[in-house]
Amino acid sequence: MARTSKMNMIMHGDGHGGVHHHNGFINVNGIFEARFDLVLTNPPFGANVEPSDRVTDADVRPTDDARRRYAEDYGRLYEEAQARVEASRGRPIAEVFELPRRGGEGKRLGKVKTEILFIERCLALLRPGGRLGIVLPEGIFNNPSLAYVREFCEDRARIRAVVSLPQETFLSSGASVKASLLFLDRFTAEEQADYDGKREAAAAEIDAKYAPEIAAETARLEAAVETARREKDKGARKQAEVELREYRRRMEETKAREARALLRERFVYPIFLYEAEKVGITATGEPDANELYPNANLPAGMKPEDTCLELYRRFRDDPEAFLRGGGAA
Repeated sequence: MARTSKMNMIMHGDGHGGVHHHNGFINVNGIFEARFDLVLTNPPFGANVEPSDRVTDADVRPTDDARRRYAEDYGRLYEEAQARVEASRGRPIAEVFELPRRGGEGKRLGKVKTEILFIERCLALLRPGGRLGIVLPEGIFNNPSLAYVREFCEDRARIRAVVSLPQETFLSSGASVKASLLFLDRFTAEEQADYDGKREAAAAEIDAKYAPEIAAETARLEAAVETARREKDKGARKQAEVELREYRRRMEETKAREARALLRERFVYPIFLYEAEKVGITATGEPDANELYPNANLPAGMKPEDTCLELYRRFRDDPEAFLRGGGAA
C-alpha cells in the first residue's frame, strides 16, 4: 500500500522521482532558472498562451516539505527563484517573460505562441555554459517578423547547429509544420562579458555615426512644430509632430539594424547547417531510413561517417578544415 501511494505521488509530479507534472512555464519543485547543464526538449508548438492563462496559487505554493527539501539541496538559487514565481502570482503567464514585450506580440494579438515562450524558458533554465537542443517550427528561423526572437538567442548563446527536418516528420502526429532542430550553448560568464562589450561598442559607434544628422533634423522638425504652435496652425503642427515621431522611429530602427550587423561582424563564429531528407519516420508513421546518426537503416549509399552527427563532429573538431574540404555546413 505504501509503495502504491508513493508511486502515485511520483506520477502526479511531486518531484521526488524527477517527474514534474506541469506546463513548464513556471518554476515548480526543483525546476528553476540557471539549474541545468543540459536541456533537450520537443515542446508543443502551434498553440498559444492566452491572456486568461495566469500564474495560479497552485503554481507558486509548494508544500512545506518540498520547499525545505529544495532549499536544502539548492540554497539561495532556489529561494530566489521561488521568490520570483511567488511575486508573479495572479499575473498572465506571458507577462512573466521578456520576449512578448520585445516583439509586442502579446499586446498586439492578446496571445503569444508557445514556442516563443519555450525558447526563453529553456535558455533561462540553463546554467552559464549549459547546452540546449530544441525542436522548433522553421518560421522561428526565417520569418522576418520573428527577428527579435533570433536576436534574443544571439544575445545569450552561441548557436552550434541547425538541422532542418523534412516537412512530413511530424505529420503522423498531426503536425504539418516544417520543423528544425536548434542546438546552442548558453554563454559562459566570460563569453557573455565579451559579447556585451562588443554589442555596446557597436551601438556606440553607430550612435556616433548618426548623431550629427539626427541632431540637425530633429532641430529642424522641432522648430517647425514651434512655428506652427506660435501661428496657431493646428494642421501644420500635427503634421510636423507626426513627421518628427516617424523620423525618430525610423532612425532608431536604422541604428539598431546597423549596430546588429556590425556586432555580427565582430562576434564571428561558424554554425553547422544540415538539410535532412530521411529521419527515420514516414509521413504515415512507418519506420524509414535515417541519416541523422550511424544506425542500421541508413539511406542507400550513405556511409556512417557521412551522417549528420558524424559530419557535425568533424565540423566541431576543426570548422575551418571542414569548410575547406567542402563539408555540408
